[in-house]
Amino acid sequence: MTKPKPAPALFIVDDDQGLLRLTAKTLGREGYSISTAASGEEAVAWLRENQPDLLLLDLKLQDADAKEMIARLTELGRLPPFLIVTGQGDEGVAVEMMKSGAVDYLVKRKDFLELLPSVVGRALQHIEKEKKLAAAEQALLLSEERFRVALKNTSILVFNQDTNLRYTWVHNMPAGWSETHFIGKTDEEIFPAGEADRLTQIKARVLATGTGMRQEVSCTLNETERFYDLTVEAVRDVSGSITGITGAAMEITERKRLEQEVLQISELEQRRIGQDLHDGICQQLAGIELKSQVLEQNLEKKSSPQSVQAGQIARHMREAIAQTRSLARSLSPFILESEGLMSALRELAGNTEKLFNVTCRFANQTPVLIQNQTVATHLYRIAQEAVTNAIKHGKAKEIEISLSTQAGQTVLAVDDNGFGFVTHPSAAAGMGLRIMQYRAGMIGATLLIQKRPSGGVTVVCFFNTPTQ
Repeated sequence: MTKPKPAPALFIVDDDQGLLRLTAKTLGREGYSISTAASGEEAVAWLRENQPDLLLLDLKLQDADAKEMIARLTELGRLPPFLIVTGQGDEGVAVEMMKSGAVDYLVKRKDFLELLPSVVGRALQHIEKEKKLAAAEQALLLSEERFRVALKNTSILVFNQDTNLRYTWVHNMPAGWSETHFIGKTDEEIFPAGEADRLTQIKARVLATGTGMRQEVSCTLNETERFYDLTVEAVRDVSGSITGITGAAMEITERKRLEQEVLQISELEQRRIGQDLHDGICQQLAGIELKSQVLEQNLEKKSSPQSVQAGQIARHMREAIAQTRSLARSLSPFILESEGLMSALRELAGNTEKLFNVTCRFANQTPVLIQNQTVATHLYRIAQEAVTNAIKHGKAKEIEISLSTQAGQTVLAVDDNGFGFVTHPSAAAGMGLRIMQYRAGMIGATLLIQKRPSGGVTVVCFFNTPTQ
């Protein structure tokens, strides 16, 4: 069972014995716990041993005035919340006492005893609010201290920016950097143009929508490109208005390096397998086809019925050779190196039609030349994976691959009329989709996978067109 809250303790100090008794009696009827003193010395002695919730202090005592009492109690560290009681004509002095910390004051008039309970009650409510506010501030300071300790033990870069996207606070700055590199500046004043534009777009969108974002970004610090997993959230005031943003950036440079190595190893392995298929198995199959043709001719000369079977074996060998060569070219797109990305995508569309009996075309209005072989290879693999997903998972019958430049950006798109995603693509993302995302990240591109209103899926990969 919860214990009842004790009555507030009041300590009344007044050298007018009659008024002191009346004051104590009036407030005692209100349920307060009352203690009294008729002089300054008696009050100080009592307060050395006790601490009331509220002190009612007469402005002028025979052995001391209120100012002296407050100064002395403050020095002793025993001053409780206090209310000044004053005679008429001393209201100005009482107001000065409030500047020294008094909760309120009350004038000894005819209605003094009538007003006393309400003034004391109001003063106690004010004191309780101040206590709660102090407790809340203490809890906030404790939380901030814990937050600072947590930040001290993490390598994550944390920052705040105002509505003009100027940095106001940064924690865990990169080695060799100080506050002067960030505070008061925007991303345009800190990072190279392309990186700054992307950072500003992300943060401006959070300011405009109030919705947080998470994105992998690259930043050049100390002349070294680093990769970060960036999370940005809006900061709001008590009214809900956005006053800026806060963000956290965890460095993932090593992870990106490992991802790139894995992709490179995978690419090299695919090329090796494709080369082996082309130079090994295809040649052996071609030899078997040639021998089957010779066998067919010899059997025909002898009018042997087995010549038909030999001819069938030769035809099957030709089909196997065609399929093996197509597989070899998909694993190692030789045409990508010799004739460029557009020719490779056109051949990808043609091979897809032959192998899977679907309609697949490459749409290209104007030439798009990408001389960076790494970028071209990643784009080709993204298109290849998107086509495979459309057929394997979406059961698409019509696929269109397009490559174009729009407003300084290169855009690769793969549209299909399949079933689309049963759930949101991020929830159903398999290895293929994750690798597509990784490949896009490797070349600084953005990959979007969306349902089409008419059915099927659109895969779009876009990035700033590289300067040659």
